[in-house]
Order: sequence, then structure tokens, then C-alpha cells
Amino acid sequence: MRVVLAAEHPVYAAKLASYLREAEPGWEVAACTHELALRMVLREAGRVDVLVAPPAWLKGLGEQAAFAAARLALVEQPGLGEGERELMQYQPLPGLHAAIRETAELARGGSGGAGGNASLPLVTVVSASGGAGKTTLALNLVRQAGERGLRTFYLNLEAVSGIEPWLGQEHPDSLTRLLYALKSRPEQWQEEWKRLCRYRDRLMADALDCPDRPDERLAMTPDTLDRLLEAVAAGGYDWIVADPDCGAGDWHFRLLERSRCVVWLVTEDIQGVHKAAKLFRCWVERNPSLSARTWFVSSKRVGGLRPREEDAPWRAADRVWPLPGKGPAAALPYISSWKTLDHPGRLLDEPAFQEATGKLMDLLGMRKGGVRHAHGALAGGTG
Repeated sequence: MRVVLAAEHPVYAAKLASYLREAEPGWEVAACTHELALRMVLREAGRVDVLVAPPAWLKGLGEQAAFAAARLALVEQPGLGEGERELMQYQPLPGLHAAIRETAELARGGSGGAGGNASLPLVTVVSASGGAGKTTLALNLVRQAGERGLRTFYLNLEAVSGIEPWLGQEHPDSLTRLLYALKSRPEQWQEEWKRLCRYRDRLMADALDCPDRPDERLAMTPDTLDRLLEAVAAGGYDWIVADPDCGAGDWHFRLLERSRCVVWLVTEDIQGVHKAAKLFRCWVERNPSLSARTWFVSSKRVGGLRPREEDAPWRAADRVWPLPGKGPAAALPYISSWKTLDHPGRLLDEPAFQEATGKLMDLLGMRKGGVRHAHGALAGGTG
């Protein structure tokens, strides 16, 4: 993979190039900070997979622009790309990496990676420990995606789930029937899907009814999961939001491999943070590309500390953040009133949580026409 980066600011270009070389050891990454230097690099390279440059520089290349299989216009705000596919300049390094990688894979017509079809519009919310607020965030992501005009599917994969108030339980064997159709009677899949997949007004998204038995989740395999994800994605959704349990099995790992974005929730419980560090390290050893697609999010945050704050990247001054980066990429507030939740609608209507969820969605690019158009300073580290 040959990537050429062009930016007016030397520090920016050097920092992004260094990150890409570290994250993708097999890539050839060249960086330049002058338009003339860009022309020389392209002339010497002959052919590159991805060219990232300011829109004016891309336009000035003329016929040389054809040297790149794919081009990304580096812009400070949407709409300035002059017809080129846009890449927001100021966003976390993992977001820049993921967008460049995705562009290269699309140009090559493949999904790239070891079996890893991360090209699905799939965001998975995970945590290494229970009680982190995973399902709460997943439901709010789905609801706000619907409010943004995105067609979304909520995929609950918990072995035991209690989300009947949001999904209903008219057909608790929905997943069982669909998986059976995929495996044994594929010609019946569409018929079953149309009958069992329903739009949920409260979530503004499609979903299956809540199951009453854990059998299918407990028996899930990576191959079964693959078939299910491909079948759901064939529905043409803008986003699929997956909500698994806190397992560490092969299908859990496969789910993360297939995900375009992984939102990993951590609380300020020291055991939970170290559990997350161990599990993440284990999975990244199996698939290094996960690092560029994972955003760590502080859940149930009390107080107003900003994520990535230089002088206090993690709330406890006597603790070192054991996960990649200087600290969490985003924070979700603790909502004390949810201790006695008397109506399911309240879970989706808390202003402070809605605001935090919206900021996270911007970071992930969950918007109309968005490809991870995150905002904020260029910063190192995962998520």
C-alpha cells in the first residue's frame, strides 16, 4: 500500500505519517509540505493507492492526479473539497487512519485485512465488564441516528436481555427462526425477515423482538455471525448498531473484526479498566487493525473533566491510564435519576446524555454522508 500525505503544516504531516507507519507496518508512507514536492513525489512513485492533500493542491496536479487510485481532500470543514472525497483535517489520529484505510480498500475493490470485512456499516458497543452502560448507549445511538435521518438496525446479541420495553416480545424466537433460515432454508430468509424485522417507533429504527432464551447467543459461532451480519447489511442500512454481552469468545472477536467502529466503554472502576486493557491487548495481537477502529469512552462520568485533558487524562491523579492514548476519547455522564427508572422513554430523553451521545456520533461519523467527520484537535493514541 502506497500512501502520499501532503499538508501545509510540517508538524501535522510528520505526526500523521509517523502514526500511519506505526499502525500499518506494511504501508509505504511519504509526506510532503509543498505543492512542488508533491509533484516530485508522485512523479517518482509513479502510482499510489491513496493521495491525501489540500483540495487546491489536488486541483493543481492536473493529469498527475490520475497517478492516485483514490484521493482525499484534506479540509477543515465539510463542503470545501471541490468535488473530491473529503477528509476532515482536525480529528483524532485513529479516525484519520481509519478513513484513509477505508478509502484504499474501496479503491482496491476489496475489504482488506485478515478476513476482516470491516467495510460493513457496523458500530459495536462493548465493555469488558457488566454494568458499564453498554445497552443504554447503544439504544441512544440508534435513537439519535434515527433523528438524524439515518436508516438504522439495532442488533442485540446479549445472551440474556431485558429490553422488552423498547423492542417488545411478540416473537421471542425471531433470531432462532432467522438463523435457521440462513443455514437450512435460505430461500425462506426474505419472507422470515419481512415478517420478523419491524420498525420500532420509540427507537426510530428496525429491530427484532427481545428473546426470552439465551440458546442462540450461547451457540453463536463466527461463521453464523458472518452470515447474519451479511444478511442484515443487505437491507441497505446506513448503520447497524450491535449490542453484544461482555464475552470474550471467538464470535465476540469476529464481531469486532467486522465492525467499522468499536466503542469500548470503561468506567472508573480500577478492575474494569484493567480488564479492558488485558482483553484489548489480547484481541489487538490477533488483529492489529482493531486499534485504529476502537474508541475508548469513559462511562458514568461524574463531574466535568474533559476527555484528553493534558494535565489530567484520567480522573484519578494517582492512576495511570492503561489503555492506548492519553485518556478516553469521549465521556458519558452518570445520570442519577436512572437509578429508579419508572418509564422506558426516560432512558432516551435525558438532555445531558443526548448531548454526549451526539458528540460521540460526530466522532464516529454517524451522520448523513459522513465518513468519520470527527471534530477536535489532532491527537495521538487510540480512540
